[in-house]
Amino acid sequence: MKLFTVLESPDGKAERVAFVPEGFSWSALILNGLWALWHRMWVVAALLFALSSALTVATNLELLGSGLAALLNFGIALVFGFEARSLQVKSLERVGFRRTGLIQASNSEAAELVYFAGRAPVATKVATSQLRAAHDDTLGIFGNV
Repeated sequence: MKLFTVLESPDGKAERVAFVPEGFSWSALILNGLWALWHRMWVVAALLFALSSALTVATNLELLGSGLAALLNFGIALVFGFEARSLQVKSLERVGFRRTGLIQASNSEAAELVYFAGRAPVATKVATSQLRAAHDDTLGIFGNV
């Protein structure tokens, strides 16, 4: 089970609710700059690009060894993998989204179902005349068709 941070959009539209999983992000570790751009984290992507460029320039000027530069690049990517989700939440909050809670679910679709089931308005009482009687021979797989 994963933990998801729920962020509602400033305009209150249900289709813009964001579900950000908590924890380590493997895709942010491997594709750190592209991951930041994909999630519209422009400043973070620029900082990652600047750090990578600075390490490349330092290696080309022989200020750093290539092994040390590779180790530093991996370290930056590892730290970003651990912090990517919290940076994503902070980026969404900076745009105006507000944190509304945490949901524990197996995947993002299940988190959406749990969240929107809790937001559903209370159903009104249905008149008994509108209910159909169930057939005795149905298995319950396809409903009472």
